[in-house]
This record gives sequence, structure tokens and C-alpha cells, in this order.
Amino acid sequence: MRRHRQSGFTLAEVMIGSAIVGIFFLSFFSMVGTGFNMVKSSRENLRATQIMLNRMEGVRLFNWDQLSDASKLPPTFVESYDPSSTNGNFGTAYTGTMTVTTPAMNPTATYSASGVKQVTVSLSWNSGGINHTRTMSTYISQYGAQNYVFAN
Repeated sequence: MRRHRQSGFTLAEVMIGSAIVGIFFLSFFSMVGTGFNMVKSSRENLRATQIMLNRMEGVRLFNWDQLSDASKLPPTFVESYDPSSTNGNFGTAYTGTMTVTTPAMNPTATYSASGVKQVTVSLSWNSGGINHTRTMSTYISQYGAQNYVFAN
């Protein structure tokens, strides 16, 4: 009579295979979580850029005297990630500041430095326990585009 040899895996081979599969799944789910966090961070950065650009575009419509009027250009503001939310969850809160200063021109400009203002918008927000900050700045001249818009 001939004996048939039974084939199969030893306990050691099964344990090593299970460990490899376990490490694979842990790595996979970790990468998925990291991917979602990166998408969330990118969306928050994009929203911050939209808020700053919105404020800067609004400044383009101001005349020279309105740039120093705090009622027209409030120094601080708060925006939300989703201002049109219908369920009351507006998401991340962005705290912003707007400053209008007379810049130090280096090298000095050929025109009057008192005819130039620097407008800076700064935003800060907290996401995932990390504080984020973004800043955007531009120069506005007294006889620039604003004068053209309001003169015509």
C-alpha cells in the first residue's frame, strides 16, 4: 500500500503570511487616512486663498479716502469654510485682519510715497490642532485704477 503525502502549510508559514497581510492592511488604511487629511488641508488652503482674494478684490472698488475708513474696511473679520451651510455646521472658522499702511519704498520711488498704500490681508485658522496662517499683500496708488473707476 502506498501512502499519500498530505500537502499543506505549517503553522510558521501561516503566521508569517498573516503578519504580512496584516502589515499590508495597516499600511493601506494609514495611507487612506493620510490622503483624506491632505485633501482636507488643500481645501482649507484654497478657501483661505478665496477669502483673501475676495477681500482684495473688494478693496479695488474703494476710492482713496475709503481706504482709511474703518467702517468701510474693518480691521478684523471672521469667515467660515462654508458660509452657505443649511445645517448650521459652517466648518473651519477663519480669523482675518486687514491693515492699510504707508509702505517704506526701497529704493525710493520717483512719485510721492504718501500716494501709495499697502493693503495686507492675513488669515489664521486651526485645523487638527495645528495653527495655519496665510497672508496676501498689494500696493494701491492714489491716482491708480480707483481714480479711473470713480472719475469716469
